[in-house]
Amino acid sequence: MSINGKSILVIDDDAGMLRALNMVLSGEGAVVTSAAYAGEAMEHLTGWSERFDVIITDLRMPIVGGQAILSAVAVAFPHVPVIVITAFGNPEVKAQCMQQGAAAFLEKPLDTPQLLQAIESAFAPHEPESSRGARHRRAVRKRHLSGPQSDTKTSDGPKAGLVHGTGFLEY
Repeated sequence: MSINGKSILVIDDDAGMLRALNMVLSGEGAVVTSAAYAGEAMEHLTGWSERFDVIITDLRMPIVGGQAILSAVAVAFPHVPVIVITAFGNPEVKAQCMQQGAAAFLEKPLDTPQLLQAIESAFAPHEPESSRGARHRRAVRKRHLSGPQSDTKTSDGPKAGLVHGTGFLEY
């Protein structure tokens, strides 16, 4: 399955991450709408002039975070999968997001194949919870990278993220 032609709403308060996600996803043929904060995302969702096939949201954002977006989408648009991304993940938050209905919980830095797999998995037919849980745990297991990883900015600019073609998104 491909994401070509899929409509994706990406929500992240980091402009660099928004650009990187837009570049990678649109490079795969997706139609990407970006929102820099939850209010902007809610405007896209409230108008619903465009139908989104999947929503990708950062977890930690000012004022309204990704869990609130996840909850709102689960109530208003229960058939739209939501993928939560974060640089500040922990098992408790991951469990909360998955219980709220997240299709996937990915930790930054994201790698392109992992992100694309999560999106494609969100469209897979639903299977019993026991087999889906085992497959999901294998699919989103964090890759071990050398050195400490962070989503914080340094004086030299942002740290590693997504890059099309290299497997990691950088911004």
